[in-house]
Amino acid sequence: MSDREFTDYLGCRTLGMRDGAFTIELDLEPRHMSRAARAHGGVLFTLLDTALGRAVIEELPPGRGCATVELKINYFRPVQSGTIRAAGRCVQKTKSLAYAEGDVVNDEGKLLARATATFFLTDTLRQPDRERV
Repeated sequence: MSDREFTDYLGCRTLGMRDGAFTIELDLEPRHMSRAARAHGGVLFTLLDTALGRAVIEELPPGRGCATVELKINYFRPVQSGTIRAAGRCVQKTKSLAYAEGDVVNDEGKLLARATATFFLTDTLRQPDRERV
């Protein structure tokens, strides 16, 4: 198993916490485009899922993790080129769940997509596969 994360294969750069939000960015390339010659919605979804999840992890004690329970995304405008940036914020955390929100913007700061998500908080960053029932 590789030590590289999925987002590394996409070409994402982690910028870390900035102004209370976990931020990552991506320079769009042809491999990120849909057949309609714009960034595939799954690329924006991945950026948001990652930024929101990492924002939650930043709020946890070292060694703990989270898993996405649900994520809702709204797409507002297409993007064909440039650098896109996702920023996620942990808004609420309980003993077992966290709620986060985030945006993806283009080079000009125009809103491309917005997401809200719920995460299950785990005792460890990595969990073994569960046995099938």
